[in-house]
Amino acid sequence: MPKFTATEREKIFSLLLEKGKTLFNEKGFYAVTAEDISLAAGIAKGTFYHFFDNKEHLYMVINNRLQANIFEFLLSMLEEHKSCHNAETFYRMLCYVMEKFIENPLIMNIDAQLWERIVAKAPKSCIDENNDRDLELISMLENSGFMYRYSLEITTKILQMQFIQLSYLKHETQDIELMKIVLKALSEHLIQEEREC
Repeated sequence: MPKFTATEREKIFSLLLEKGKTLFNEKGFYAVTAEDISLAAGIAKGTFYHFFDNKEHLYMVINNRLQANIFEFLLSMLEEHKSCHNAETFYRMLCYVMEKFIENPLIMNIDAQLWERIVAKAPKSCIDENNDRDLELISMLENSGFMYRYSLEITTKILQMQFIQLSYLKHETQDIELMKIVLKALSEHLIQEEREC
């Protein structure tokens, strides 16, 4: 393994994240190779593998960081609506997540087939980080006052499955409106008690 200083490692890692995100967004997951990312970052292909097991691993690290930023803002949104825990507030939060996912092609392009591939090839720790963060968010919402009809695990899986469906939208207004209708119905179904705010 090449000897990198901590500063060099951080610089290369950041560069791989940046170039990987750019290429995945521009070309899509399947058209990008580890070699493409290495070339864009100005490093040897072998160096890529000192940081990531494969492109699925890099993709998932980028995805996890993007989602962490989205969820961080969502928590501040929750703070603003801390006294209102009804289906309408839950729906608004889901719409916010949908809008942010749509703005990020890397997230938006994760369909069932790609997710299956990522689960098979990315390190389990990356998948666990994604699932744990989703579960933690749903748990925090519950702790703040939202009451679900189902367990946290089932509620989380239902929402994960629904957001995987976003990849089938074509950014057309009617598709986004259709998704909002689904999210509205889902919110009304998942939230146990409707409260006036």
